[in-house]
Parts: sequence; structure tokens; C-alpha cells
Amino acid sequence: MGITRRTRIWTSVGTAALLGGLSGCSEPMATPTGAETQQETPSTFAAAPAFTEGEGEGSGSGGEFGIDPAEAGRDPVVYLIALEVMRAHYLAGIDAFEAGDRTAGAEMFAHPISEIYIDFEPVLEARGAPLFGDTMTDASVAPYNGESDAAIAAHVADVVAAIDAASAHAPDGEISPAGLHARVLTDLIERAALQYEVLATNPSAHEPYLDGYGFHRAAHRYAGNHLEQVADDNPDLALQLGQAITALGRAFPTATRPEHLAGDSSSLLTMAAALRQSADALN
Repeated sequence: MGITRRTRIWTSVGTAALLGGLSGCSEPMATPTGAETQQETPSTFAAAPAFTEGEGEGSGSGGEFGIDPAEAGRDPVVYLIALEVMRAHYLAGIDAFEAGDRTAGAEMFAHPISEIYIDFEPVLEARGAPLFGDTMTDASVAPYNGESDAAIAAHVADVVAAIDAASAHAPDGEISPAGLHARVLTDLIERAALQYEVLATNPSAHEPYLDGYGFHRAAHRYAGNHLEQVADDNPDLALQLGQAITALGRAFPTATRPEHLAGDSSSLLTMAAALRQSADALN
């Protein structure tokens, strides 16, 4: 990403943070100083596999990081996971916004810019995919610019459409469509399960609930588009993936956290681990 584009994104989102008290899923977002804009912003990605069991969001709250942008440029699984994790934030954010939790919803629009997109954009450029940093920035600042609810929803729809377009530019790999989509779905399910584990150990936490809800929403949407391809190769695994998504739906029933949590973190994690083993066995 060029310095001008990177600076615009950081400045716009930083302004929204000051106006709305935004905070990232892991660490507060900061606007770079003048000196920092003279060089590339340090990577927010950990040099790790697409997903490492036990890793949390940022410093341990349930499954956001662990995406290596260099690996995303070579591995279609990692590439698609990065896109779906970004999508999860917008799906959760708009649902929370429309459900009345406007502050939490608006915060979700800004999170993936600093946490993922800033370092992922060079991968998009290398793949010839359309860039959508400005589209994400427009969505993140819209709630603080006095735009209507309809306009905010339209901005989010633009981000989701841009992610769809970028998905078509995933790198080639020696993996079947069934293996590819099963791994992406399993990763989203694992992330949601880890968020629920945080909730189980910290009943007063709210951010992990909305993050987990977003991962479930992204998995549900992805399954609607790709689960049939998994079923063509492995019907049993497709059924198990569907059952896991249904279980997550019970754990994360609405965008706003219910008074009582209905899921079981141990069973969700066990189910996710079994899915990971089965998905990894596919070619």
C-alpha cells in the first residue's frame, strides 16, 4: 500500500476513534505520528499459521490473529480466512447496530482495518484483486459523520460485496474445493468456539460475544455458498459442519448478548477440534 493511501486510512479511522471512543478487538487504535507516516506501519499480523489452537484475538481473547499475509499470498485457505474474518466484523457490526447497540456495532466496522486489512492489501495488489480499504474506511466513519442508518447499511453492503470480489482472486493451490471450503469453515467455527470459551470464563465480557457472533454469521453465510461442495466429497463432514454452525447459532442467538448464555464451551471446542481433524484429512 502506498504511504498516501495508508495514511488516509489510518487518519480517517483515527478520527472516528477520537469521536466515538473506538477500541480495537485487542489494542486501542492509534493514529500514526508524522514520523511514522514516513515508513510502513509495522505489521499487526503474527507470523503464524492460519489458525493456532489456543491463540486468542490479539493477546488471547479468541481467534482473530494468526493470519500470515505472506502465507495468504500463497495459500488459498489462508487468503479466504483473512477475508472471512474481515467480513465477520461487518456482519456482526451491522446486526448489532440495527439491534440498537449502535456503539458496539460501529466499533466493529473499524477493527479489521488496522488488525488485518492494512497488511493484507499488498496481497490483494499482488493477486490483482480490487482494493477496498477506502470502502472499509467509509463504513467505519459513517456512523460519526451523521449519515443515515440506510446509508450506513449501504456502506456495509459495499464492503461485503468488495470481499466477495476479492474472494475470486484467491491463489491456486493443490487442494480440492471440498478441502478448501471445509478448512475455511472449520477455522471460522474454531474462532467462534474460542470466543465462547472466553465468555464462559468471564461472564461479564461483551466484546467476545459480538466477535463470536460475527464468526458464526460468517460461517453460516459461507456454508450457504459452499457447503454443497463439501458434501459432494464428504457428506458426513458436511453434515457435521452444518451441525456445528447450528450449535453456534444457539450459543450466539442474537447480535446483542442475551442475559443467559445457552451454549457449552467445552462441547463447542471438542466439536471444533474434531472438525479440524476431518477437514485436514481432505485433499
